[in-house]
Amino acid sequence: MYCHLTDPAIKNIAVLDMTHGGVIIARKLKELGFNVTGVDVYGTLSSEQCYALGIDGIWVAEKNCSIEEPDLIISPVHLHPDHIMLHLAEEKHVPVISHHRAVGEILTIKYESDHPLMIEVTGTKAKTSTASLLADMISRERIVVLHTSRGLELWEDGVCEVIHKGLSIAPGSILDAMDIAGSIGRKIDAYIFEISLGVTGYGNVGIITTLDMDYMIAGKTSVASEAKVRSLLNYSSKAHIILNENCRKALEQLDRSLGTENITTFCIMGNEESRTSDADHFLNMQKNSFSITTGKGYIELFPADGYDARSYITAFAASCVTALEIDVPLENIKNTIQQFRGLQGRMQEMIQEDISILDNSNSGMDIVSVEKALDLSLKRKQRVIMVLGEEAAQVCEGLPPQGVADLISRRLEDMDELILVGERMKPLATGNIHYAESLDVGRMYAMGIARKKRAYEVIVALCVKCFR
Repeated sequence: MYCHLTDPAIKNIAVLDMTHGGVIIARKLKELGFNVTGVDVYGTLSSEQCYALGIDGIWVAEKNCSIEEPDLIISPVHLHPDHIMLHLAEEKHVPVISHHRAVGEILTIKYESDHPLMIEVTGTKAKTSTASLLADMISRERIVVLHTSRGLELWEDGVCEVIHKGLSIAPGSILDAMDIAGSIGRKIDAYIFEISLGVTGYGNVGIITTLDMDYMIAGKTSVASEAKVRSLLNYSSKAHIILNENCRKALEQLDRSLGTENITTFCIMGNEESRTSDADHFLNMQKNSFSITTGKGYIELFPADGYDARSYITAFAASCVTALEIDVPLENIKNTIQQFRGLQGRMQEMIQEDISILDNSNSGMDIVSVEKALDLSLKRKQRVIMVLGEEAAQVCEGLPPQGVADLISRRLEDMDELILVGERMKPLATGNIHYAESLDVGRMYAMGIARKKRAYEVIVALCVKCFR
């Protein structure tokens, strides 16, 4: 694979978008000896941040500034193609690579090609759950560092310890995560990274959990799935790629461009669905178990009670298939699934103060998962106290108010009480609909309402889009 950063002609690099991991990429490039200019395309850096970068020898240009002499431009996949620097690149034939590709090349230079097992997870849904389940499975014999939207964790013997909080899942954060992991004085056997909008290509294994519920990026000029699929082409032919069978476009592009036979697919089947695809692994969810059928045989696994196991079906499939492909012992896979109790904020059921709570507040939540939480609560034959909305300051893409308004118009009668969270939801809090400033405030409000009712009759459903 041609690596732009190792080309001796590359000396001056412009890094576009300092907000989503660009600062980290710029600093690492400076450490490697490049002349680096950052372009603050969203105008979000403070004067203090710009000054600190200047002290390190990195000049920060204004968002619409044109830089005339770059040998290479590093641009995020979500940037609008009309940006002046991208026009300049086209006119002057300056190469452009993505943040994802740049991180992969920086890692290759810094750590060369000899590195521990590294697994990269991307997709529209189930990334955090897939990565966390895999970390648990692998950690029963090896020491694992896991980075997801939950934080940076050290896993050993099926137990995790949070070692850092505050990194995003933008590709640039991998560079900081690797440095932090290297500072704890432990020999790391495996790294697992949840990454937004694609993979870096540095890993041994790349996973696309699903491309369902696609969305527009780059000023609505392209779709996110295209960016994720293109990023797979960063891998060498030796990498192993695990794909949801519904990623048909990905398979077609890989067949044409990647030139590898190391592609494994999995198919999630309904109870009455006949096997018509040519996937390598089939997962079928029953009432109290799920099965995986492969060319090597049939495996049955039994999730624990206490959470909605069906909502984890994609994560179960992606993690189990990956574990099988990298030769994790079957006993470790079975133990992980049987001992798993759900992740905080992902359809996790609990009892507090004798009140039932369904916690579905997380960074990837959308209206579809809100309705799933509502339907699951109603199946419990309990009256639903719903806390719904967003903590917009914490997430890149909030919960669309129009989607919430539509849900209210269709399903308000299914809720005993509704508490909306977030500034953008305020206009919808009319009549008997309550309002709270944050998830914590909304939760306390809901619990207060629940205490006034018979505990066994109600369930509090927490559906706020936020980081946990």
